[in-house]
Amino acid sequence: MEDNQPKVFNKYLVSLTKIVAFYSFFIILIKSYNLFRGAWIMPNLILMLPFVIFGIWAAYTSYFQKYNRWVTGAGILMIILVRIYEYEWILALQNQFGN
Repeated sequence: MEDNQPKVFNKYLVSLTKIVAFYSFFIILIKSYNLFRGAWIMPNLILMLPFVIFGIWAAYTSYFQKYNRWVTGAGILMIILVRIYEYEWILALQNQFGN
């Protein structure tokens, strides 16, 4: 952790990093379950990839306590964008890569 920042900010950074990690792994589980239930494979795998990357990255950061506000901010931005545009992106990806 950076020593020049107030401790309150570090507490928020730690909490937000853990939220990004848990949310990413939760979405991976949900998308995997949907794939077994017959959802479109390619769009869901493509949209699962950023969650895999940020989930591993946030878990690594939390485990070794090397918190970075840019990693956490990018993870939060990715979560928000995917949640807002998920439906449109899944349809577009299915049209592009589907049978």
